[in-house]
Amino acid sequence: MIGLKNDIESLRSLSQIFTPTNFERIVRRNDFAITRARIKKHISSPNSINNLEILQFIYKELLEKYKSEYLYKNALLNKLLLGKYSINTTTVINEFKVGRSIADFVLLNGEAKIFEIKTEYDSLEKLDKQLADYKQFANKVYVVSNSKFINKLLSDYCDTTIGIIEFTENNTLKELQPAKENSLLFNHNAIFKTLRKQEYLDIIQEYFGKIPDVPNTRIFRESLKLAETINIVDFQKMAYQKLKERKLKCSKEFLSDKIPYELKHICYSLDMSSKEYSYLYQFLNQKL
Repeated sequence: MIGLKNDIESLRSLSQIFTPTNFERIVRRNDFAITRARIKKHISSPNSINNLEILQFIYKELLEKYKSEYLYKNALLNKLLLGKYSINTTTVINEFKVGRSIADFVLLNGEAKIFEIKTEYDSLEKLDKQLADYKQFANKVYVVSNSKFINKLLSDYCDTTIGIIEFTENNTLKELQPAKENSLLFNHNAIFKTLRKQEYLDIIQEYFGKIPDVPNTRIFRESLKLAETINIVDFQKMAYQKLKERKLKCSKEFLSDKIPYELKHICYSLDMSSKEYSYLYQFLNQKL
C-alpha cells in the first residue's frame, strides 16, 4: 500500500515533479535523482510499484488535496486540444507574453483564446491588469479558477467580455460564463510585440511587398510604424496565423495510449523526440 504525508509542504514538493523542467531532466539528461528524492522523502510504497504507478497515485492525491497550476493546464490540454479540437488544426502556446503579462495557456484555433489560471493558492490582485493586456491581443479571454474565487469572479466580470471556467471539485472544467469577442480592444503595439522578428518581417513583406530599407537598429521601429497602418482586425489575424505556425512537431507518440493522461501537457510542452519518448517509457516502467 502506498503511503503519503498529507501536509501542505509535502504536497507542494510533490507537485514540482509535474513540471516540464523536471521531465526535461529525465528524458534529455537521464537524470531521475531529484524526482526519486522527492518521492522517497514524502511517500512510502512497496518495492513492486513502478514509477508510473507512483506518479498516477501522486497526481490523484494532488487533484484531491492540492490543485497546482499544472493540473489546470493538463485538464485544459486534454479537454480542448485532445478532446474538443484537433492537434492538426490547433496550436497551444504556454507562458505567452502579452504586454507586461504572461498568459498561462493560449489556444489558437480559428481565433486566439487566452486562459488565465488562478488556483486557490494564487491572488487576484493583478488579474485586472493581466486581463486588460490579454484583451489587446486575444479574441476571447477566460479565467479558469476554483470554488474559492468563482463567486467573486462571476460578480466582478458579469458585464464584461471575460469568460469564467470553474475547475470543479470533481475535476471537470465547467464553463459558467462564455467569453465575448474583444476585437474593439485590439492594440497594434501589443499584438506586434507578441511576434518574433522574422514573423513581423514576414507580415510586412507579405502586406507591403517589401521591408523597410533601414539599419538593423531601426527595423523594429519602422516595421511597427507600418504595421500600425494596417486595419487592426486584419493585423491581428495576420499575427495569429504567424503564431499558429509555431505548431510543435508533436511526434505521433504523443497521441499514443502509452502516454498517460497525467503527462500529456508535459509531453506536449517538451515536444519530445521518439528517442526521448523511449527514455520516458524506461523511466515509467522502472521500479522505484
